[in-house]
Amino acid sequence: MTTNHSRIVGRLVALAVPMGVFLALSACTVEDGPTGLLIRQNQYMESGPNDSCTVPATATAKQRSEGILDVTVPAMGWNGYLFYPLVENQLGPFTGLAGGASSPAEEKNTIVLKGFSVSLSVEGDDTFAWPSDCSGRFDYPVLTQHIPPGGTASAIVELIRPCNAIALFNVLDAQYPAGPVASPLKVKAEIRAKGRLGSGDIQSPPFDFVVTICYGCLQRGYSDPSAVAFEFPKVAMCSDLISNPYLGDPCNPAQDSKILCCADSSDADGHVTAIRCPAVPTGKITTQH
Repeated sequence: MTTNHSRIVGRLVALAVPMGVFLALSACTVEDGPTGLLIRQNQYMESGPNDSCTVPATATAKQRSEGILDVTVPAMGWNGYLFYPLVENQLGPFTGLAGGASSPAEEKNTIVLKGFSVSLSVEGDDTFAWPSDCSGRFDYPVLTQHIPPGGTASAIVELIRPCNAIALFNVLDAQYPAGPVASPLKVKAEIRAKGRLGSGDIQSPPFDFVVTICYGCLQRGYSDPSAVAFEFPKVAMCSDLISNPYLGDPCNPAQDSKILCCADSSDADGHVTAIRCPAVPTGKITTQH
């Protein structure tokens, strides 16, 4: 993961650059190299009893350098992979004429973040093709955010959309019952942040991120004794659980962290139904007298 792009552009614009030069810089889109807009890192999200799906707008101490998507979880909840970019405006403040500081409303080097472009490719598989109605190249809009010079902002991006995840699931599912031990797929994503600077467009250099696509891997390898009996493909009944030590990612249970699921009921054939991910235990602690 690239996090050390040059800050040259920000330093140049921070100088007393004539207004005409600023307009020339902002009237075009730089396709590659330093632009002043940078995806600094993928924020690290952890689950806990009080965690919510809120991505910090400042850098987390840890960053996630690669991802995991368990495509057997989608049938139980949201499917796809979420990316949590921290986007940085590397431009310096535009001080205006005679060195007078601009007000925030007048700051010319504020970048307006509008969205992201994504390009997906499956590594090591020249035969794989995305469905005609689900391209591996797409734009993902986000709520507009104004990033002042030197500032940062966070977002949530559907890096692998549900339709992409289904296509990947079909490949691994065809290998089942060897699926849990089959070689996983690797999807390389190239992401760019996109926005506006003055009257023109701006986009970041590409940020590369690899997601391992697996079949049941986040529902196996439990170390907690209360969960080891329910490793994939088994599913616990919610009524048999009194706790859940594996809550998964706080925004998407199908990715990155161990997840324990449970079922509320089963049908006449013994197949579990109404599956909850993460598991919501409904069992009761019994006390022996």
